[in-house]
Amino acid sequence: MTKLYIGIDLGGTNLKLGLVSPAGDLVAKYSWPTEAHGGPDHVLGRMAQAARHLVREANVGLSDVAAVGVGSPGQLDTKAGVVIFAPNLPGWRNVAVRDRLGEALGRTVVLENDANVAAYGEFRCGAGREVRDMVMLTLGTGVGGGIILGGRLLRGTTDTGAELGHIIIVCGGRPCGCGSRGCLETYTSATAVVARTREGLSAGQTSALASAADFSCKDVFDAAEARDPLASRIVRETAEYLGAGITNVLHTLNPEMVVMTGGMMGAGDGFLESVRQSVRRTALERAWSACTIRWSTLGGDAGILGAALAAEAFDRTGRPA
Repeated sequence: MTKLYIGIDLGGTNLKLGLVSPAGDLVAKYSWPTEAHGGPDHVLGRMAQAARHLVREANVGLSDVAAVGVGSPGQLDTKAGVVIFAPNLPGWRNVAVRDRLGEALGRTVVLENDANVAAYGEFRCGAGREVRDMVMLTLGTGVGGGIILGGRLLRGTTDTGAELGHIIIVCGGRPCGCGSRGCLETYTSATAVVARTREGLSAGQTSALASAADFSCKDVFDAAEARDPLASRIVRETAEYLGAGITNVLHTLNPEMVVMTGGMMGAGDGFLESVRQSVRRTALERAWSACTIRWSTLGGDAGILGAALAAEAFDRTGRPA
């Protein structure tokens, strides 16, 4: 029988799991609440329980699973398989995910950063299938990143490579949760779009959003589509800031492709084209002309596919993806 791999996308709200073939076919998937409030022991138990449920529903056994990949948020030591600190998972400090989950399931476990595995999934199965050098930006509540160079994940010396949300694009700019100021995340995340719009309203700028008790990033983009003056400015500036971040990436890595994913995909192709135009205005011609900038094709499945295929790569080669 063909080997199978389990990918687990560990989130603060939900655990998302997939059973994946070596070719990247998603055989089965499953999602259930993380119950992060229960702490590391509880969550690791739920991960093992969910993995057993996944294979049972697919009419296979754990003996058919060659390895398990976990994509986790937070600061990691991937060589040791440890989550050093995950701010959205209460009590998660120095949690030995690789060894503890491996013992519970009797399988080899590989631990990777969640944004890295999303990028790896897109590289192996999605928009990046035909390239060797690819960068992915995850645009949601925050901004994350993943980098593939020569077909391999770039992790950096201390697993802090590809923290693209913390590229500084405005010196001394908006304060960031990381402790710095002017990070890309503080200008281009969905959270930042809403915050900047609220600041405009507080300053008395005209907008239909002024009558809304609450609004989301999508509401801002919808208002911009309707030519709302404040929303239009915020969306235009967001495209410029994102373009500046991508230009920095192009000038540092010269990738063949930049893929964007996350909740901001709802902004649509018009926003994507605005980002492309921003990059064309600021990047070296030889860099931007060789790079495709596009939306993800895998969406929410990228993380589970990438986690599973990172486990497949380790099983096949004996080294990390």
